[in-house]
Parts: sequence; structure tokens; C-alpha cells
Amino acid sequence: MTETTAALRAARRPAAALAALALVLGLPEAAPAQPLRDNAYTIDLFQGPILAPLRVTGIAGAYAGYAEGIAGMVANAAAPAVREPFSVKWLEADVAASISIPIELFENNDFDNSGDIDLDYSNFVYLTLGGQLQAGDFGVGVNAELQRYSLRGQDGVETTVVTGKYHFLGGARLLGDALVLGAGARAVTLGLDADQANLTIAGISPELGMLIRPDWASYRLGATFRFPVNGGRLLGEGAVVDGQVRRAGGLILPNEVVLPWELEIGLAVQVGPRPLNPAWINPRDQERELREAIARRRDAREAQRERELGEIADPEERARRARIFALESARERAADERELAAGPDVLQEERRARYWNWPREHLLITAELLVTGPVSNGVSLEHFLAQHQPEREHGASVVGTSGAHVSFSPRFGIETEPIPGRVHTRFGSYYEPNRYGRLGSGRVGRQHFTFGADIRVLSTTLWGLLPEVAYTLQASMDFAPRYDSVSAGIGVWH
Repeated sequence: MTETTAALRAARRPAAALAALALVLGLPEAAPAQPLRDNAYTIDLFQGPILAPLRVTGIAGAYAGYAEGIAGMVANAAAPAVREPFSVKWLEADVAASISIPIELFENNDFDNSGDIDLDYSNFVYLTLGGQLQAGDFGVGVNAELQRYSLRGQDGVETTVVTGKYHFLGGARLLGDALVLGAGARAVTLGLDADQANLTIAGISPELGMLIRPDWASYRLGATFRFPVNGGRLLGEGAVVDGQVRRAGGLILPNEVVLPWELEIGLAVQVGPRPLNPAWINPRDQERELREAIARRRDAREAQRERELGEIADPEERARRARIFALESARERAADERELAAGPDVLQEERRARYWNWPREHLLITAELLVTGPVSNGVSLEHFLAQHQPEREHGASVVGTSGAHVSFSPRFGIETEPIPGRVHTRFGSYYEPNRYGRLGSGRVGRQHFTFGADIRVLSTTLWGLLPEVAYTLQASMDFAPRYDSVSAGIGVWH
């Protein structure tokens, strides 16, 4: 099935829409901070508020133990090989996309929980695009998140900054559906496009994932580990050295751009008559069984006729019966061929009906813990971008103020269908750890509450161009002290 989601995130100020960046834009703590003076720092691309597809956001990001679909790639590296209950083909392809643009609705937004009002960046666009291909027990997937925004310095020079996060994953189903393993790479890029400068900092590293989902069991266990991505290689041209400080587009460049390591462990439990882990029927196995059944039936008929002919003593009667049997066999072979030709389509419709005939009532409960590693000499993306802002009073250095220690984010979600076949709802809560300050600084995180819903609105074939598909209106919300976001989109009802 194909699902395209158009997401529009509304937050208290445009900087809150940088939630769609999958980055935490930080501000200094209450005391004024010294601006960057040299290249001896690292941009910490830590993610605080959950920035993910609508379904993942609705259950507070607790998706590693569920791990289905393209959305699952942001939570579990094994997701590309996980067969969804509505998967009825041996070869399945899926794509999904979303776009987000900031709208200024409220003020005093503190997206990064820094205790200060976030800066206002303009011309921001956030785009995600993902796709996956599944063939039997194997699956591959690609997911990209691109963020483009523009900054104008005091001298009037405009710099375009583009950040990107990418997942390249592959996986396999083992022991039926009981175990799914996945592995691949996570990459990061940060590009600068300014007057006489076009540069990209890039890096890539491995990630591993697994999901335990025994057939017809009511639980799943999932985990994924992402190695840190150190983007230090500089591609392109336009960097200049000014007094041993490397710059581009008026910005002092970092030594590295780092996505810290992450460990995500999750559990999913479902109660109610709807199955959580139905056994996936391999179409090729089912079609082979059909061919074998028809062959056995044909052999049994021929053996029966041979016995009947052997019991006839009269040669003329035996010949007459043989001619009758030959005509019957020809008709039966023709019928068998028609059944074999129609078999794949008939069996596919049976598999599809199997899915739609399951009861809808269920209560899915998910929980997980996301652990994020430290970053040496870390600086938030905001401090990097704020070099274009007027300098404030000097204080302690900003280097090391982001990612000084390991962060922990417990998450919990509930999903159900209060109006079967029409309305799907989600609720969740997660703790956002504070990434600012050094350990022992006294700064704490904040609790988020998330909500989501899908409402089935119509089914159409788009004037016969596509198979009939049911579409939904989707929404998700995320609320916390000094932060809120609302997203809306269109999806496919399953």
C-alpha cells in the first residue's frame, strides 16, 4: 500500500517547527555565554522533542517494540523486514513522504527547554521521504530527513543551511516470523551554501536492530543500537582560513557534526480479539501448495482409471472406456490449467479477506527506553547558527554545554480503535531529558503528553486508476511546559 502524509507542524514560534528537524536547537543557560571563537567544538545533533511520523508521535515515540512500516525505520533497524498484517504479496513496495512548514501562532516557545525564547529562523522547510521493498523473508528500506533554512547575518549575507539524516537498512525474517534481524547505516550531512562557499560535512556509521514477535503471540520485544555518526569530512569548496580559524559563509566551522550513539529498547503488548502477530502467509508457499494439490488430484484420478481399466477383461470394452477416460482427462486438465492460472489472484484475495475479517477491537500498549550518548566539546545547533546574531555579553564558553552526559528518555503509549473501522486513537507520554549544562548543573527535563487520531473518510479507486483504497485524516499533538506542536496529514486506512 502507498501512504503519503503531508504534515504541518504548528508551534509557538517558527523555531518550534524545527522539531521537524530531528535536531534540538539549544540556547545557553541563564548566564550569558561566550560566542564561538575557533573550530575546537562539535555540533551535537541531539533530538529532544519527538520528531517522527504521525503514528510514532501519537504514542510518544514508543515504537521500537512494534517496528512496522516505513515509520518503523526511525525506531528499529529491523523494520524493513517486518511484514505488516495487511501484506498479501511476495513482493511488496511502499513509499511515504511528509513536508512541514512553520507557522507563527504563539509566542514564548522554548522548544529546546533551555529556559530562554528560541531564535526566529525564516524560510524553513522540512521534508522526509522513505521507501521500502520486501521480497519474501527479506526487506530493504531507505529513509531521509532533509531540513533547509536560511540565515541572514549582520552584514546582510544570506547563508542556506541544509541538514540531513539518512537510514539505509536491510533485514531478514528468521524462524517464520519469530525473529527479525536488521542492519545498515545511518548517515548525517550538514551543508552550507553562501557567497563563494558551497560545503558539506558528512559522516556515516552502522546501526543494528532486532524484533522478537512469535506467531500469534500477544507481545513483541525490540531493540536497536545506533553507533555514533561523526561527520568530519569536508566536501566542496569555499572554506577559508582566517587567523587559523576555518570559516565558510561567515560561520566558524566545527571540527565535527555528531549524531550521538543511541540504544532503543521497546516492548509492545496487545489485548483484545485482534491478533498482534498473525503468521504471514508466503504467497509462493501457498501457490506451491495449490500446484501440488492439483498434481496429487490428477495423479489420483489417473491411478483410479488405470485400476478400472485393469479390471475390464473385454478388450473392446476396455478400449471404449479408455477413449472415454481420455476425453474426461483432457477436460479435467483444461480445468486444472484454468484453476492454476487463476490461483494466484484467488489466493491473494483470500489473504486480503483474511486480514479484513479479523476483529478490529484491540488495545495496544507500548513502552520503551531511549538512551542517548554524550558528545565531547558539544555545542547545540542553535549556537552554531547564532553566529549570525548580534553578540551578547561574554560569559562562560558555550563549548561543552550540549551533550556532556548520557541522556535517558522513558516513553509510554496506548493505541486503540474506539469506533471500529472508523476512528483510531493514540495517547502517550515521554520524558524529555535536558541536554544543556554539565552533569550536576541542576537542570532537569520535562514531561510531554502526546495525542493522535486517524478518521476514515472515504474509499476510492481514483476513477479506476488504482485498486480501491480507504483514506484517512490524521492528526497528532505534543504538549509540554513551554512547548506544543500540532500535525495534520492524509494517510491510508489499514
